[in-house]
This record gives sequence, C-alpha cells and structure tokens, in this order.
Amino acid sequence: MNLIAELNDRMLLGLTGESQKAPRITARAILKDRAGRYALMYAEKFQLYSLPGGGVEDGEDVLMALRREIGEETGCACDEILPLGIVTENRASQDYTQINYYYVVTTDRTPGERHLTPTEQENGTRLQWHTLEEVTRRISAVEHTTIQRKYLQARDMAALGAYRRLLGKEKENEHGMD
Repeated sequence: MNLIAELNDRMLLGLTGESQKAPRITARAILKDRAGRYALMYAEKFQLYSLPGGGVEDGEDVLMALRREIGEETGCACDEILPLGIVTENRASQDYTQINYYYVVTTDRTPGERHLTPTEQENGTRLQWHTLEEVTRRISAVEHTTIQRKYLQARDMAALGAYRRLLGKEKENEHGMD
C-alpha cells in the first residue's frame, strides 16, 4: 500500500523529538453507499468528526479489523474494498506511534444494528451520512486544541486528500477515453 502521509509533532505542533514506541495498527475507511453518500462519525462530547475505523485486535489482520470496525460503528457490510494508502503517526510528545491503513469501502446494503463501545457511547458517537464535500468540510472545520484530536483530524484529511486525487485521476481517465 502507498504511503499517503507521515505525521509527526514537528508538522502538527512545532515540536521536535521522535517516539520509539511500537506502533498501534488501525484499519480505517472512506465508506460510501451506492447513493453516493459518505459515512462520518461524530463524537458529540469532543465536537469531533472522523472517518470510521479502529484498532486491529489480536488474531486479526487489517482487513478483518476493517470489516469488524465498519460493522460495529456503522452497521454496514464491506461489499467492495479498495486499498487507499497508509498514514503514519509519530507523536513524540505522547510517546505514541500508529500506522493507519485506509481503504475505500462501498456498501450495497442498508445499515444494520451498530455495536459501539461503552466509550463511544459515553462520547455521544453518532453516524452521519453526507456528500464528500460536506464530510471534508466537517472534519476540517474545527481547530482542535488537544494533540490527539489534531492528529485524528490531520490523518483523516490526508486520507481524504488522497481519495480526492484518486477521484480526479479516474475522471481524467474517463475523459481521455472519449
């Protein structure tokens, strides 16, 4: 999978240093339905919008975790999965590293029951569906003050940028074939 972005404290906080901590691995998605709407998670407690996804658990590979996380958070099945790329995080100020595997996922079915964690429930996490432009606007709109939220916003914006570039290339190829 291609590298989309390498995020670090120098870029986001103006701080130096590097964490040597073993990375947490996650699976995340730009999830769209056949109507052209995109899934967006909103944690009311933090006024934080993010793309769905989460950590790879013991005994899972990244794709297994992706399917599980999408099912839990959105109630959707992953009917089509295309790799998008990787966003790495090196948060020296928190001695934390993370590797985020992003996919473009299409769902054909009506969302079923969601299974949020107790923490997600406490945070008032809700699923919303919007246009790609609105998803991008909502994720980028807030200027976050905590380190964690700055990283969450930066990684999702990097993935959305890669996705928009991919869509642009697809449109160029379509027009080139006329």
